[in-house]
Amino acid sequence: MESETEVPPLVSERLLMENLEDVRGQAALVISTGRAQLAGQLAQRGQFPSVQAWYYDLYPAMLANDALDDAVEVLCGADLPEARYDLVAMGLLRRSESELTRELIQQAYLRLVEGGMLAVSVDNPRDTWLHDLMRKLFPKVTCLRLPEGSVYLGRKRGELKKEKDYSCEYAFRDDAGRLLKVLSRPGVFSHRRLDGGARQLMLSVEIGPEDRVLDMGCGAGALTAACAVQTSGLVFGVDSNARAIECLKATAKLNQLENIRAVWNADGQLDLPCEIDVAVANPPYFGDTAIAQHFIDTCFENLRVGGALLVVTKQPNWVGAYMNHLMEDLAVFEASKYWVVCGRKPAV
Repeated sequence: MESETEVPPLVSERLLMENLEDVRGQAALVISTGRAQLAGQLAQRGQFPSVQAWYYDLYPAMLANDALDDAVEVLCGADLPEARYDLVAMGLLRRSESELTRELIQQAYLRLVEGGMLAVSVDNPRDTWLHDLMRKLFPKVTCLRLPEGSVYLGRKRGELKKEKDYSCEYAFRDDAGRLLKVLSRPGVFSHRRLDGGARQLMLSVEIGPEDRVLDMGCGAGALTAACAVQTSGLVFGVDSNARAIECLKATAKLNQLENIRAVWNADGQLDLPCEIDVAVANPPYFGDTAIAQHFIDTCFENLRVGGALLVVTKQPNWVGAYMNHLMEDLAVFEASKYWVVCGRKPAV
């Protein structure tokens, strides 16, 4: 088990750990962007007999599960568990997605028992946005201004008068003029709009009438759907985000695409029922290349010999160099503000 000292808590989570030592009850839920060390502390100190840590992405959930002992139950899903809690605690980053934050805080409020506490922190000592959001929900909000951030505490007094739906349905046309619909939610890549990189992959990929396709990092399923309308073969959309998988299934239903299969996965062991003819990937464009490498490796592993892989990127040098040692017939071309790198899987 990974010890908590190996990975220090994020600032926002540490602020909660330092300011919730006197809070007690029967059940607590921690929404974490790190390793959920707060959940471990609440359990170890016996502040709550039942402690859960929740994630919407499978990868950080797996890391937290490895780091925490059995006293904490690590959960992963598209929404907060349908349970009641005396405490819901959430540590946010100042760069956190605002719409996702609004939805999770609303869900947290709904899960609280009457008199239960919502504790929210952010690594911004001059925050006003989160403070205003809390004051709309709670008649009284305790505000702790600290050198490294802000902590807000509120106790539930009554139910919400109206629950807001943050999901969104949008439509786009593929290069053949077909109208496709997408259901997206906060926390899913390219919420409320078609991503430009996905559009460039749609314009670049060639799919045969019976091709089997893999969309790695499918998000809400816009590209998956655009591939699925072109083939009678199975089209697999893969993502570690539980919300993305939920949206992909809804997108498939909206477009009556029965050949789409949703694969919730974070380790690359897909166990698909068939080899893939065409794989497409739209990894993060900047920062750590580990995710892009994971996408490429997983696609390569599942391609048949001669199968094609197309990756859209804004880092063509790195992607091109990495794919060059795996693929043959490599091509790199500019596509609007993006680059597409493509190649074929060689025979052994």
